[in-house]
Amino acid sequence: MVMPVGPELRILQATERTLLSALRLGIALMAFGFVTSRLAVWHSPAAPPAEPRTLSLWLELAVVVLGTSCPVLGVFRFLHRRRAILEGREVVGARGAIVLAFAIAGTGIAAIGYLLYTS
Repeated sequence: MVMPVGPELRILQATERTLLSALRLGIALMAFGFVTSRLAVWHSPAAPPAEPRTLSLWLELAVVVLGTSCPVLGVFRFLHRRRAILEGREVVGARGAIVLAFAIAGTGIAAIGYLLYTS
């Protein structure tokens, strides 16, 4: 019986699935940011908004920026982990993902606060 040399294929495929989930999350966040930017137009197409949209604009921009950063962070994490797996090194923690998760949660809390403030 021949023993395989190198890392198991399922471990490498797991890193690829993680990358794909980061890409899906980024696409979803960017789409959500663009949709929320158009909600004001859909709610009142006849009249422009009475107040400037500075707060909602910053919130929409934050969601799109977070959505853009997800795939970038995912690619860096994928390359780093794949290289570590192929070289037989230990894979270390994910500080970037934790920071991104808190940034997404903070943006969500800001969106809730904005909705409560405007309603």
